[in-house]
Formats: sequence, C-alpha cells, structure tokens
Amino acid sequence: MLSPAFAQYSSTKPTQTTSPKTICRTLAVGGANGWEPITYINNNGQHTGLAIDILQNYAERSDLRLDVNLDIPWTRAIQMLRNGELDVIAGAYFTNERDQIHFYSAPFAHDDIMVFQHRDNRFAVSDLHDLIGHRGARPQGGSYGDYIDRFAEQRLDMMFSPTGNRIFDVLMNGRVDYVMLGRFDGLSNIYRDKLSDDIKIVEPPVDSNDVRFMFSRKSPCMAHVKHLNLLIEELSEDGTLDFWTHNHLINLSDGES
Repeated sequence: MLSPAFAQYSSTKPTQTTSPKTICRTLAVGGANGWEPITYINNNGQHTGLAIDILQNYAERSDLRLDVNLDIPWTRAIQMLRNGELDVIAGAYFTNERDQIHFYSAPFAHDDIMVFQHRDNRFAVSDLHDLIGHRGARPQGGSYGDYIDRFAEQRLDMMFSPTGNRIFDVLMNGRVDYVMLGRFDGLSNIYRDKLSDDIKIVEPPVDSNDVRFMFSRKSPCMAHVKHLNLLIEELSEDGTLDFWTHNHLINLSDGES
C-alpha cells in the first residue's frame, strides 16, 4: 500500500495573472476550508485533507508542484477557477451547471448530506419533504447537487450562513430548526466545538453525492485529468483512499486537526 501523502501545506497566495498559463508545471489548488476530511486547514495552519493527499501523490508522480490555497473564500475560488487563475478545486459535488463551465474528474469520495438538529427541538426527517415548514441553514456559496439545490430553492425556507465552521451557532441560538451539512463536515464541527450533547445528527441522509476534482477549462493542467482518474482508480482499489480517509477522521476525533 502506498504511504499516505500527509505532506502539510502552509498558506500561500496564488499568482494571479492577466492571462491563463500555457504550460502545466504547477497545480494551483483551491478548495473549501473546513470540509473535513476532504479539505481543511488544521490548527497548525497546514492545508490538508484527502483531496490534498491525492493531488500531492499525483504531483510527485508527474513532477508537478502544488500551490494549495484553501484560505481563499469559496465564491472567490470558483471565480478564479473560471478565469483560469486556479487550475483545480480540490473537491466539489457534480451539478449540470458547473459541468457546462468546468471539467470534472472521476469521483474519489462520497458524502452523505445530513440534517443536524438541536436536542431540544427534534422532529422526524426521512426525506426532504419533512423539512417543509421548518427553517434551516446551509453554508454560503456551496451546492448539494442539482436535486437538493432545486428542491431547497422551490420548497424550503433556508438561510445561507457565511459563518463557515460556526454554522451551528444559528442552531444553538434558535434562529433555525436544522442545519444541512455533509456528514463528516458536521461531525467534525461537533467534535471540535464539543457540541455532541447539544447537536444531533438525523439518520438517514437526505441524499448522497460523489466528490470530484473540478478543473478549469482554461487550465493546461486539464490534460492531466485522465491520468488523475487512473490514479484515483488505483488508490481506491488498493485501499489507500480508505486508509487516508480513516487517518484524517482519527486526527479530527482526537482533536489534533
């Protein structure tokens, strides 16, 4: 089994140019900070996560340099990807709209979309219809896939929280009845903020999404996607992806992130 690529990253600012580069020697990487175990900045200021492990492994094999910038706000990172100022977003759900603009890799992880509730305000949820009539919150700027996004826009009363890792604040202070987050993202916030007695996860998930790399169509590094897909398949088949994911989750549950 390949050893986990636990090389950590300090924050570096991307080189912003007026025109896209023409040769791929560096992968300029953006992503969501706080999306454990996919991408996050740990307590030491290091940029890490399963997606970074995969890109680091690929970069080492392909003689590329990584420039990882998880501290760029998500909305800004998406704009930079569209402009070719970033080569890849390290983890995103598939939507038809994004697929028209960007270029996706094969999936490297799966993320259950969960409802989280306060222990004193619980109600049964088996699918999205059970959320109608309740006020919810979700992170600003993100997508949960075409199905949830469309249903939420048409049928649900949801606020977009810009607070990132503090999204559970609006649930704790009673502003909303539930928060919608990825399973591991929500659980990592609960572990970190010691909220396990107050915030409860509701089973089953309301949906599950593949997690993929999302490349800029203006990036010369897009030519690497087919080889990256082969690496993802290899790391999945030999158990390396499961091993790396497990190690990130162990680090998070131990409070070492």
